[in-house]
Amino acid sequence: MVVLPFVTAVWWSLSPESGTGPTLAGYRWILDPAFFEAFKHSLYIGVGSVLLELVIAIPAAILLNQAIPARGFCRAALMLPWAVPTIAVAAAFLWLANTNYGLFNQLGLGLGLLEAPIAFLGSPALALPSVTIAHAWKGLPLVFVIILSALQSLPPELMEAARVDGAGRVAQFNHVILPHLKPSIALAAVLSSIYNFSLFDITFLLTGGGPAGETTTLPLLLYYQEFKALDTARAAVVGVSIFAAGLSALAVLGWSSLDREARKT
Repeated sequence: MVVLPFVTAVWWSLSPESGTGPTLAGYRWILDPAFFEAFKHSLYIGVGSVLLELVIAIPAAILLNQAIPARGFCRAALMLPWAVPTIAVAAAFLWLANTNYGLFNQLGLGLGLLEAPIAFLGSPALALPSVTIAHAWKGLPLVFVIILSALQSLPPELMEAARVDGAGRVAQFNHVILPHLKPSIALAAVLSSIYNFSLFDITFLLTGGGPAGETTTLPLLLYYQEFKALDTARAAVVGVSIFAAGLSALAVLGWSSLDREARKT
């Protein structure tokens, strides 16, 4: 169920145009502007969503790692996006971003931040950032769990020693917590970026790649090449490219981990 479809996709990406044998000629399509734009959009979503997730997940994990009231409820609430079906996430964001009655526009108008309603998902300038926020909300639990798990493995003696030495909260974060979290942050960033880079359903449900192709990502390009253009070879090239991008990110993570271990020794 994994190997056979993968091998088939690779073979289709090498499908010869003249029937003489496998060839890399199909990969020249990677230089096409349509492919480059889709790759750029996927990269924007992958990097942008990860940055948003880290900005929220790290403070939330530090807060919920302490003994505060309703800690269990707050942890469960942060895990909710992972459990909610994607179609429900898309429906919620379609309502929030609606031009006429969406919450974003109503709050903006009510607070005087907007002079007129904005079509967040219909604007070429705002559609991609809006989709990125939806991706970040869906992927936040993964990053949160990784960061929280790393915090729970931090020896309490280190924090106690820092407090005894007179380190304030900022110093504790910079010199104790952050160095301990760096490997976990790197792992969370790579896994979440791969997930968001290759995610198809949220973008498809929110915008379908529009407006004017401004949110067409590689997974959507694969879909349209296969089911609209009926070009299986190009669709396979896109699929193999998505796999190669994820593999490259994992390779960078592995190399950095080995380099970090080598420096320790």
